[in-house]
Amino acid sequence: MVKTPICNFCAKTGVLCKKCKRNLRKKKFTALDVEVSKAFAKAETRFPKLLQNVTLDRSHRLDRSIVLLTRNGRVILDNDVLKKFIESEIKDPIEIVERKSDTRKTFADFFAPLDILEIDQIFAPPEGDIELKITLRGDPDLLRFPLDQLKQIAELISKNPVRLEIQS
Repeated sequence: MVKTPICNFCAKTGVLCKKCKRNLRKKKFTALDVEVSKAFAKAETRFPKLLQNVTLDRSHRLDRSIVLLTRNGRVILDNDVLKKFIESEIKDPIEIVERKSDTRKTFADFFAPLDILEIDQIFAPPEGDIELKITLRGDPDLLRFPLDQLKQIAELISKNPVRLEIQS
């Protein structure tokens, strides 16, 4: 069964329960996450075996497409019919970012073809916030999306503020 930010009942019915409404108000997920979760639920009824191990963590709108942070979401990219079905349901093209257990591997795929030189956690007193500093090497013009948009998605992935630095 596909896992989404909202509960399965809400994804299938299209109506949010009290718990999901509360989580939406608390910004544990967004209205876009709800929309994409509903699309995944519809896709699961049409392609039940393909999506059974897929997890949708978050979604984020970039320009004219939607980036989906997934686990085991590669199956969507491997099946054009499934991908087109989801895109038709949410009415936007999708990009898949595969979330791995190792954050460095996730970011390596995400920032390809640039190389990650280092990822540092910076402790920022007095609140004790943690910021990630990601140092990249390569030509930023080769990236799929503008750097500022990739920074936003990196913050969704890490759940921390992100600072990007590029060395040539």
